[in-house]
Amino acid sequence: MKNLRKYQRTSCCESTFFTTRNMVFEGLIKNISPRGVFIESLLVLPVGQIITIAIPSNQKHKDTKVEGKVVWTNEDGFGVKLNEMIKL
Repeated sequence: MKNLRKYQRTSCCESTFFTTRNMVFEGLIKNISPRGVFIESLLVLPVGQIITIAIPSNQKHKDTKVEGKVVWTNEDGFGVKLNEMIKL
């Protein structure tokens, strides 16, 4: 099967926090690319929901905060298309 993704995903297992509707939630980043992320979470978010995610950085105590939109969900979590490209 051909991979139709423009950017290669990287598997990971990083704890993260994300905000929506002025509330903070915790999840687990399972894979990431420069333009998207899959977050494992018990929270069910609707497709189209705008969230802000704290992407862990290699620099100690320095996360990158980026906004994105939930583009798909399943029983394990949700996929987010980031509004801006991030460096990995």
